[in-house]
Amino acid sequence: MKIFIYILLLLFVSCSIPTKQEGESKIIKRFTTTFKEAQFSKSASFLVHSDKFNLHLTRGEGNILDNGVKTPTDANQPFHIASIGKVFTATIILKLFEEGKLVLSDPISKYLKKESLDKLFLYNGIDYSEKVTITQLLSHTSGINDYFESDSKESKSLLKEIKNKPDKFWTPEELLDFTRTNQSTIAKPGDKYFYSDTGYILLGLIIEKVSGKKFEVVLQEKILSPLNMKDTYVHLRSEPLSKSKKPISTMMLSNIDVTNYKSISADWTGGGIISTAEDLLLFQKSLIEGKIITQQNYKAMRGRYKFMDGIYYGLGLMTVRYGDMLFLMKGSPDLHGHSGLLSTVMFYSPDIDTHIIANMGSTNDISKVFEMMYWISSAVKNMEKLQK
Repeated sequence: MKIFIYILLLLFVSCSIPTKQEGESKIIKRFTTTFKEAQFSKSASFLVHSDKFNLHLTRGEGNILDNGVKTPTDANQPFHIASIGKVFTATIILKLFEEGKLVLSDPISKYLKKESLDKLFLYNGIDYSEKVTITQLLSHTSGINDYFESDSKESKSLLKEIKNKPDKFWTPEELLDFTRTNQSTIAKPGDKYFYSDTGYILLGLIIEKVSGKKFEVVLQEKILSPLNMKDTYVHLRSEPLSKSKKPISTMMLSNIDVTNYKSISADWTGGGIISTAEDLLLFQKSLIEGKIITQQNYKAMRGRYKFMDGIYYGLGLMTVRYGDMLFLMKGSPDLHGHSGLLSTVMFYSPDIDTHIIANMGSTNDISKVFEMMYWISSAVKNMEKLQK
């Protein structure tokens, strides 16, 4: 069924685009169609930008509740970016590395207390906590389990806890305790790729240890303020630089609206950031252009470990190759960036110099967003032919 859908997408994309204006109209229509087909999405926004093609398209769909009043979603509505936040965490780690404040090959035990690492890396009766490096946390190869989605011994995941305990505010230590108490280590350090939010919580603690400041303060000082990202902040832990804090786009865990749940605090440095499409464009462009970390280190972030068919993970960035998902998609532009559980994406294709940023705000619609990204990147590639 999945292959059949991709073939239909491929045939649809292959239709010629006679003019740039019609291409822009079709891209916006594709986003609108994706939102209408989404299973639970209530509020969505997207942005497609290309300096090469003088392209900047934005759109909002659906509605949000603002003080009890239903209002249309703005194209630049703040939204919970979910695991796109890992790119920020990884970037700060690399920034601290460039400043000489840490070494990526260092064991994490150099920065974190023994009790923080207790039983997190216990595999076949052997404690590997002193062997785990910062690089392994960044690349999800440390062997640690994932508190957020991975089922525990009692078939409980933290996603269920978020739904069942909406007033619970999660601290980083409690997140580590969830993995420590309920989950087993996956492998020895360096032996296996396994996506882990728990690992990124440890990176957050390393950032705080090295800097002597709260993560949200470091985020503001090293990224948000220098880039003038006025609408970006850590959810439930800080405020935006903008004087007017806008309501956030609706968040749906399956069919449950968790927008106002304190339990969403469980994301933290694994993805607990609120941002907008325009702010994320500022961030992604600055990252690519070497304005935050060096371009060499940015390129080192790109994917190399297999996450799933066609998606590869590096040091905080995913690389998407649609041609590896289906042979009929060979020749599709590569995309570098990150996706999130709430059907959020922030990707850039150097092949067509195009940024694609979107939010559906629903845990059930990520596959549709990836299909939309494929369609958009292929459409832009077709528009490129108009310039030749």
